[in-house]
Amino acid sequence: MSVKKIRNMKIRIPRRVWALLAVIVLCAIAGLPFFMGTQTYPVTVVQGTSMYPTLQNGDLVVFHAPPQGMIANGSIIVFIQTGTGISALDSLMKPVLIHRIVGVVVQGDGKINYQTKGDNNQQVDPELVPADRVLGTPATIVPKAGLIIMFFQSPQGLVATVGVITFIFIGSSEAKMKKEEEKKTFLGVLAQMALNDELPEAVFKKFELAVEYVEDLRIDELKDGGVLTLVDWIRNGGLDDKWKVRKAPCRKCSSMAANFDCANGLLLVVCPTCNRISTPR
Repeated sequence: MSVKKIRNMKIRIPRRVWALLAVIVLCAIAGLPFFMGTQTYPVTVVQGTSMYPTLQNGDLVVFHAPPQGMIANGSIIVFIQTGTGISALDSLMKPVLIHRIVGVVVQGDGKINYQTKGDNNQQVDPELVPADRVLGTPATIVPKAGLIIMFFQSPQGLVATVGVITFIFIGSSEAKMKKEEEKKTFLGVLAQMALNDELPEAVFKKFELAVEYVEDLRIDELKDGGVLTLVDWIRNGGLDDKWKVRKAPCRKCSSMAANFDCANGLLLVVCPTCNRISTPR
């Protein structure tokens, strides 16, 4: 096979593969605390310039559990200033800081406390940090990746989020209403044909059910050819574009048939004489 042919090949990845990849990614994200050995979700965002230039405002920090025993002086740690003693709860309720250890204080009972300071600060932090308030030490730093999180945490971000959700909800509702209206209009045309004896009542009933439940029907289990054609026409966008109905001779029996034309080129022909339902190409 030539290089040109290889380049022109379209690689199609099955939906099951995409679904499997999505599950793997979600499991990896959800299992991050397990992989990093932390009791809290091991991701935080640098806010402020206290650690500049080592860490900058908006940097995303992924941290792992602190090492056993004493943490080496000069290490950067992720910690909370005050807490309840339950790290998972504290990380949600208390501000998380990222500063560097500049001193270690061991009490008489053996408890370890750390003196911390921001690289860009002139003074050390006013309080010692007990070892049990250290959430972890940085494992990976992604520059500026946390700016998005900071935006959504801001009042402007919350307003934007609510606006987007509202817009999507309204758009979805309008689309659904429009789809139902198109179905109703389409069934109205078929009902007119049935009342004028141009469409058998039994056929109209089948079409009515097919249109109403078109999203739920299983194509491979449909046995009626006319219903199958109608369902396929709708699912391919027959009612999505600006469609219109016109009378034209049937290609099979030359009788006047109803032709449902769409802006996207789809055509559905319903012939009352030979009961033929087709989608000519």
